[in-house]
Amino acid sequence: MIATFEDAEVIVTPSGSCATMFKDYQHVFQDDPEWRPRAERLADKTYELTEFIVDVLGIEDVGAKLEGIATYHPSCHMTRLLGVKDAPMKLLSHVEGLEMQPLPNAQNCCGFGGTFSVKMGNISEQMVDEKVDSVTETKASYLIGADGGCLMNIGGRMQRRGKPVKVMHIAEVLNSR
Repeated sequence: MIATFEDAEVIVTPSGSCATMFKDYQHVFQDDPEWRPRAERLADKTYELTEFIVDVLGIEDVGAKLEGIATYHPSCHMTRLLGVKDAPMKLLSHVEGLEMQPLPNAQNCCGFGGTFSVKMGNISEQMVDEKVDSVTETKASYLIGADGGCLMNIGGRMQRRGKPVKVMHIAEVLNSR
């Protein structure tokens, strides 16, 4: 990944998990005199999508339109590891026709966490059920997030429980017209 992307001017990922991994290479290679500087340069130019749009490009309104009530799931990797918290909400606040409802217990993990959901299936299921209950409580038509793993986990559980909430990646919302 380092060799593939090191000549890129900037790296923009579709999720906090991806950006976190790119940024973590500098720690993975901390004792390697050849790869650590390359990994550090990669980390310095890697951004999660909403972070790039808001904090680098300085854009908060992309002209998106979507009618309905939505809630936003802030993923653990994005908020806790990257520290990206405000950018998604700034962008969503400018989507014409979209009414955002706060997600109860938003800070709680959805239970996906990569292999966690496989290794600790019973715990993961309880965590995602709590998240689905919180989404249901908002009466939202849309659940929006910026991490594919979380959206797949929550969306799959909502579908199995018969919840009629459309799951959307924030890029889909920002591209809606």
